[in-house]
Amino acid sequence: MKLTIDTDKLADAAQWALRAVPANPPIPVLAGMRIEADDNTLLLSGFDYYRSARAREDCEVSEPGTLLVGARVFTDLVRGFPKSKPTTLALDGTDLTLTCGTAHISLPTLPLDDYPTLPTIPSASGTVDGAVLAEAAAKVAVAASTDETLANLTGVEFTLSDTTMVLSATDRYAFHVADVPWTPNKGAKGKGRNKPRTEGSALIPADVVRDAARILAADGQAELTITESLFAVSVPGRWATGSIIDGALPGYAALFPTEFQAVATTGTEALADAIKHVMPLLGKADPIVLDITDSEITVRAGTDDKGRGRDQVHADLEGDPLAIAFNPGLLLKTLQQIDAPFTQFNLTTPTKPALLHGVDQADTFRGLVMPIRLTSISG
Repeated sequence: MKLTIDTDKLADAAQWALRAVPANPPIPVLAGMRIEADDNTLLLSGFDYYRSARAREDCEVSEPGTLLVGARVFTDLVRGFPKSKPTTLALDGTDLTLTCGTAHISLPTLPLDDYPTLPTIPSASGTVDGAVLAEAAAKVAVAASTDETLANLTGVEFTLSDTTMVLSATDRYAFHVADVPWTPNKGAKGKGRNKPRTEGSALIPADVVRDAARILAADGQAELTITESLFAVSVPGRWATGSIIDGALPGYAALFPTEFQAVATTGTEALADAIKHVMPLLGKADPIVLDITDSEITVRAGTDDKGRGRDQVHADLEGDPLAIAFNPGLLLKTLQQIDAPFTQFNLTTPTKPALLHGVDQADTFRGLVMPIRLTSISG
């Protein structure tokens, strides 16, 4: 194998493929990056059995070939090369040589025959605006659990219909939901577990969804593929895949209230700042209390031994005043996903979940936050 490529493009492609290379691989070969050169194209791939990341770039190939090399050292090297000069990759015996400007590096290759076969990506289930999906995926994925013993809750559920895909995630204490328009490919072909799906639901690992969001953010149309076993998203030159998680999330429709005793509207950033002002007074398990009246929300927190604090923000209230307590981190995390100047709190009682969304944006993103039940919430 021998090729020459723009160094900046090589570094970006390597960084992308590295996303699917495990930090602590269960077998040594999974620490490798697959490098394939053919038809003036370079394809870099990382894979850990559960997810893959692939990046393709144009280059000048004088000798086609495929090899495997240590992913992290390869990526670190090409990222450090001068971007103003091209890089040449060449197989010399069992070593890969990298030349850029005055730099000349030799890396041992890994046994390519031991590397697992990358998953085949079927035809797309449909197309979606990449930036819109990226924004929704980032907002929803933050609600997924990080507790690996609760595998279902570590995923983001995609529910597909003719015009909309609904993304949802929960850690049992908060539930984030976002709607994304898409265009299904009703003519998608495939058989059995490889047949692209255009309806139904699938649970995708949240880290795969986050990676997908990163490549989608700056692109226009993206292709999305969901089968019984595989999730894949692609834009020109970049692919990400992940295995489907068996199971499903709790049905959010039954959890989200539809009738409310009070609706409060307040500035999104102002409320987030007020929460941050009192958070230093809190221990890990300490709640904050929101006293909601017809003119303001008072955020208060603290104890006699740690100190007490409060802050106020303007609010408009429809309904009866009430006081409700939350885990401050969960409430703040949901507020930070609301991309609107004003947030609407939909409330029933101090012991039932609060539904949050931007004003006039309930059909875009909505977050459900569980309150903390206190024996007393008096100030």
